[in-house]
Amino acid sequence: MSRNRSIGLIVLAIVLIAGFAILASSMGWLTASAHSNSVTVNFIKWITTPGTAPVQLNMAGVVSGGVGGGKFAGEVLVLDTSTPGITKIHALYHVNGGTHQFTADLQVTQNDSKGTAVIQGTVTDGWLKGAQVQGEYQVVAPCGIINAQNGVAGDVCFQGTLHIQQDSSR
Repeated sequence: MSRNRSIGLIVLAIVLIAGFAILASSMGWLTASAHSNSVTVNFIKWITTPGTAPVQLNMAGVVSGGVGGGKFAGEVLVLDTSTPGITKIHALYHVNGGTHQFTADLQVTQNDSKGTAVIQGTVTDGWLKGAQVQGEYQVVAPCGIINAQNGVAGDVCFQGTLHIQQDSSR
């Protein structure tokens, strides 16, 4: 094999590897280094019914990602709308994935004008108990999910992610 042909094959291999890396990154196959030590849980949830004290609202939904496909359940314990444009929520999220299950105690700050929220808290029971949780969601309306349409909030759901820090549970 000639030297020029060998160099050409090496260049082609580098281009293919770089192209695959770009494709993988754009399709979400590679994760950002900010969450490299975390497990990502994807969720979509909606409000189902009013709660019984101390629960104000009940939630249901589905989860996927690092916990496997499964169900979401949750309770809103505090719903504070005293700050214009901001809703502060204290909630319990019960993630029942096909692979892992846990409960997290979370504080949520929702920007009502942007339809986004920031989530912070701790896993209080189950897999990775004691781990720190960070996340976010976006309000989706209309949601288009029949179960959400039948809930007390109407055709609204909340789609987001939780990042559980694996090394923070020790």
